[in-house]
Amino acid sequence: MAKAARERIWRTTAMVMCAAVPVSFYVLGDLTDAFPGVLTLTREEEGPTSGPRAVSEDWKRIPVPDAVPGEPPASAPADAESLQERMEAKATLPVVDGGLAFSVVDAETGEVLAARDAESAHVPASTLKLLTAAAVLRQYSGDEVLVTRATLDGDTITLVGGGDMTLSEKDVKKLASQAATLAKDADLTTVQVRYDDSYLTGGANPAWGDNGPAGGWVAPTASLALDSGRLDAEPYGRKSLDPARDAAERFAELVAAEDLEVAGDVTKGEAPQDAPSVEVASEPLSELVRHTLLVSDNTTAELLAHLVALARDEPTTPEGAAAAVEAEIRELGAELGVDQTSLDTLEIHDGSGLSRSNRVPPALLSAVLAQVASGSAPVLEQILYDVPIAGLSGTLADRFDRGDTSDADGLVRGKTGYLGGAATLAGVAVLPDGRTVGYSIVVHGFDGADADDARAAVDAVAAELVQVD
Repeated sequence: MAKAARERIWRTTAMVMCAAVPVSFYVLGDLTDAFPGVLTLTREEEGPTSGPRAVSEDWKRIPVPDAVPGEPPASAPADAESLQERMEAKATLPVVDGGLAFSVVDAETGEVLAARDAESAHVPASTLKLLTAAAVLRQYSGDEVLVTRATLDGDTITLVGGGDMTLSEKDVKKLASQAATLAKDADLTTVQVRYDDSYLTGGANPAWGDNGPAGGWVAPTASLALDSGRLDAEPYGRKSLDPARDAAERFAELVAAEDLEVAGDVTKGEAPQDAPSVEVASEPLSELVRHTLLVSDNTTAELLAHLVALARDEPTTPEGAAAAVEAEIRELGAELGVDQTSLDTLEIHDGSGLSRSNRVPPALLSAVLAQVASGSAPVLEQILYDVPIAGLSGTLADRFDRGDTSDADGLVRGKTGYLGGAATLAGVAVLPDGRTVGYSIVVHGFDGADADDARAAVDAVAAELVQVD
């Protein structure tokens, strides 16, 4: 036990030191297994390791602007020019056929080391979740939890949502049991059950198009939900169209299982403020962010966006949530000194990246990730450790397995994305000379039938970041 405690201390210390000093990003952290790499001692990790491939819509190609020819940044050193040339060369891959955009930014200096079509806005797909995560972490400490309550007023038990869409069957059963105890202590044998979902307005986002609940991609955002609104065990299986009501119906069944009669149907109603109550809490927001980025969970990403709107005192509708994230990222971009041209092209229509109308320039995303890796923004530091690792975890567990890309296993961290003719990857890496970088890569304009080749092309571009000349 003492050994395990020492290892935890060393891992935590390594993470803090490496985030604060980009040049040593993988040296101490890698040796102590704070994260995998060439010096990693073990490939084991805690928590979820892999999620479903984010396949989304394969056959509706998204129109894209003509690519701007790439050229090395004016002040680029010789090694940066080589990186530019090697990444640029991937534009000739058959599946890419010129449809390539990327940006690589030095975390310590903010210098652009390589860029192609970087200021043009492209479909980010699920890499948009990185911006949603940044917006949430700028508004919350990460220690906050989402509380679901049950109150008793007269003979009425009200299930009160507090934003937790990750309620498990165990959570709901515990809450039902506690609520039933309140009722029995009041000498009740029959109760009515209602639910209060006024915490968030929520709902389905029209901007998702046919990438919404009907396709199994995401559940409508709600103040509460059982198992993120899933109706079966499949990540992209059937989704509830009314998660709050469905959770309340299950709650009522579990209350009835506690030797109480539930009279009438479950109805919606506002909970009294001062009534006796019991509660259960979610995992901290930091864990919800980690889960969202690791397995690319669309439903939790949308929930996080709504929480940004709540914190900014903006409408907690799907439109309000998207606008809140966009406003937060515009403010962040301005703080980073991102070119106004890039900020002007930013369009965010949801929190998950399912909308084909989202547009993010690689220059903006790479600048945000460079700051994440720099250690200069502690509130965003968590993102550094939450994104998947090439060939090892999350949505990158089965990637980087073609050609020479396996050389990047354990060395490149990135959030994946795919949506109707746009394959994306954005994250952090360490160049062979020790510099930590934030990067964003987009391959666009290909046919859906070539989706796997497009993802492999993205991996090939990213692998150049860690190749030794």
